[in-house]
Amino acid sequence: MVELVGGGGASIFILGIAARSGTNFLWDLLRLHPACAPARPPITEDYFLYHADLLAAYTTAVQRSWDPDWGDFPADLGDELQASLGRSLTSFLQVDPTRRLLTKTPSVRNLDRFPLLFPGADLVILVRDGRSVAESCMTTFGWDLETAARRWVRAANQIRRFDIANRDRDVRYLIVRYEDLLDDLAETMSGMFRFLGLDAAAYDVQAAEGLPVRGSSVHLGPGRSRVHWEPVPRTPDFDPKERWRGWSVAWQDRFIWIADQQLRHFGYDSHPPIPHTRGRAATHRLLDWRWRTSERIQAARARFARHDTRVSRARP
Repeated sequence: MVELVGGGGASIFILGIAARSGTNFLWDLLRLHPACAPARPPITEDYFLYHADLLAAYTTAVQRSWDPDWGDFPADLGDELQASLGRSLTSFLQVDPTRRLLTKTPSVRNLDRFPLLFPGADLVILVRDGRSVAESCMTTFGWDLETAARRWVRAANQIRRFDIANRDRDVRYLIVRYEDLLDDLAETMSGMFRFLGLDAAAYDVQAAEGLPVRGSSVHLGPGRSRVHWEPVPRTPDFDPKERWRGWSVAWQDRFIWIADQQLRHFGYDSHPPIPHTRGRAATHRLLDWRWRTSERIQAARARFARHDTRVSRARP
């Protein structure tokens, strides 16, 4: 599935639905095109959009400092200020002005702010089956299943809202699945090149098909026991799509209960491994309640910590 909207910008931003979603793989693939150039070293992930809420607060504070007596301010002046900051950020990253800047971040946090901050850029949003993302995050970061599933769902919902809000607007973005890169690399890359306005004939598909593996949570290479980013030759048994199938029935059932709607939205199989009975539904609802309660407690602790910090700073 490659979903095209618009196309033909300058800088190219890759945003992954989450960590462990394949952004390094897609970045490596696009870097093979002679018209694309990575960001200034050693920056391999920019995180510009991730922290864009701070820039939005900055521009709002700046605008509030302007005296209305100076004259009439255009309604879109704040948007122009944000776009100007975005151009400065991309200029900071660019080292080869003769080629398209290619940069990435494994997160869609603040995705809704992309059109304001980078109106002239092309955006590629990479999604991956949430169960594969969860399996990799549990292996790499030590997350539990509930945390991994909830974070993937939250990010999937952000992408859906962004798509709904911008489908009929002049925003250039593409949604592509990681699995399609594995199953039909040539066709999927061809769709991306059409969107990006890149010459497909200049691309070495054979080199792309032979790319080594980087950052796998399982395919580590000889003598390695932890995730790393050095290239490892691809072997016939490398299959990053199927590892979650080794989960217990209870884990598979729990993930589908949490993420069924989002999985189906992006075209992933979401059939429960066992029929949902009243008893199983009650168990899931109890687990849902425990998660919501834990979230509320953590939020309350965070608010208390912020309040305590403010009080401490106010003391003489």
